[in-house]
Amino acid sequence: MKDFGKVSGQFWISDDIQSLSDKAKLLALYLLTTGHGNLIGIFRMPKGYIAADLNWDEPSVERAIAELTTSGFLLASDQCQYICIPQFMEHNPVDNITQIDARLKLLVKLPQMLLEDLPGVIPVIERAVAKASDYKGSKQTEALLEYARKMLGKCSAESRLENKRNREKENKRNLYKTYVRSDDRTTPRTGEVPSSAGSTTGATAKNAKSGKADFSESFEEWWSQYPKREGDKGNKTKTFGHYKTRLREGHSCDDLLANILNYARYCDETGATGTQYVKTTTTYLNNPDNASNPWMVNYEARQRNSGKLSLVEQVEQANAHILQPERTGNFSGGNIYDVEPERSGDSVFDHDGPVRPEVDQCLRSG
Repeated sequence: MKDFGKVSGQFWISDDIQSLSDKAKLLALYLLTTGHGNLIGIFRMPKGYIAADLNWDEPSVERAIAELTTSGFLLASDQCQYICIPQFMEHNPVDNITQIDARLKLLVKLPQMLLEDLPGVIPVIERAVAKASDYKGSKQTEALLEYARKMLGKCSAESRLENKRNREKENKRNLYKTYVRSDDRTTPRTGEVPSSAGSTTGATAKNAKSGKADFSESFEEWWSQYPKREGDKGNKTKTFGHYKTRLREGHSCDDLLANILNYARYCDETGATGTQYVKTTTTYLNNPDNASNPWMVNYEARQRNSGKLSLVEQVEQANAHILQPERTGNFSGGNIYDVEPERSGDSVFDHDGPVRPEVDQCLRSG
């Protein structure tokens, strides 16, 4: 994870960026500087990360990604959850052989499925390998370059076509496999429909095992307490995977349950319950920060942002008669100088308070 990202001042005035919407510009800047990025501009970036970091809903993330993809700024793979910024390495050139080796190490670690699913990444890798070949590096550099060339050789047009055919054949085989359970407890058979009335057909082995039995009781309780939202609640299987990840990180089942109860209360108090602003279960657990968030409502900030008086301002308004007392005196006729005549023996007052007795006596005698 990098600590910072470098962005040129030309970013804001370039034609391809100026034509984008504000959200697409923000997403482009986020991808250039995010801590999830690396030295090659090709990295794993699930949409849940973007939604959590930018506080967007999933449709907004998808629209911004589609806009950047259309403009040519970005390549995205939904299957591998990777993104590629094609011009990243051109705008961030290397300075020494150490940085070249670091980039090559990242390139050779890219999953082969990414290169098959997103062929547009291949030219980006080829340009990086060609530039690295111009430098006189160490034995490690040569070894990394050789490995990268072999990786690219596997991604030729013929290889990609053959891999695609193999995947299609495998998918067809999985599609026609069925798990059959008969009443007589016979051995499960593949592709056969039994005549018994109690048999189960048309379900794969994975589906036959799916259901509540796959999920732990603690997760079922967590799932039942999740706040209601408009639209899809989230993928339960993926959410359970993220749930187990949070447990491996040190959270207990009780901690996660208390956390989701706090989030449900937060949604109730902010009026988000039942709307699209409630995070999906997958997005919620995919971000580890949500599991440790206390979910406290900042009422003063919400009132200030909504144009209402804060609590301090409400107290000041309620005690204005004490903090700023009104002038005494009987005003009439709309003239502020028509005050009540003084009575004999009373002290003379000016605007600041009573006058000393000797001055008062002098004024009366005069």
